[in-house]
Amino acid sequence: MKKSSANKLIQFMKNLSCYWPTAIVVAVILYGTLSSHPVGADELPPIPYFDKLIHAIMMGGLLGAFAFDWQRANTDKRLTPSFLWAVFGAVIAFSIADELIQGALPNGRDADPFDLLADIVGAAAAVYLAPPAIRRVLRIRQTV
Repeated sequence: MKKSSANKLIQFMKNLSCYWPTAIVVAVILYGTLSSHPVGADELPPIPYFDKLIHAIMMGGLLGAFAFDWQRANTDKRLTPSFLWAVFGAVIAFSIADELIQGALPNGRDADPFDLLADIVGAAAAVYLAPPAIRRVLRIRQTV
């Protein structure tokens, strides 16, 4: 019994270690959205709605990173549309929580519903764009 539990723990830790890119993306998003003055924010070009593009890229990147990590950890399974839409729901839940925390913190940042809309657009785009990119990357990595 103990050996089986140890094997399950080892397998869990092995699978968890596959998700370090997702953890880095989450850390970067939280730093960029929750800190009052993220490094480099003052150098952003004064392009209207540029921050919305960044929001779309962040949440699309989060969905893509998680899907990539999941596929690496589960090489015998395929990314299905239903799985990707479930991940989309989790990413949007994360985005909503992030916006609510932004609005609650006294860091001079506000919760913006248009940021949430940009997050939704970015994550939805990643549902369609991530699978072929992941297949391509993993195919290249497997042939080398």
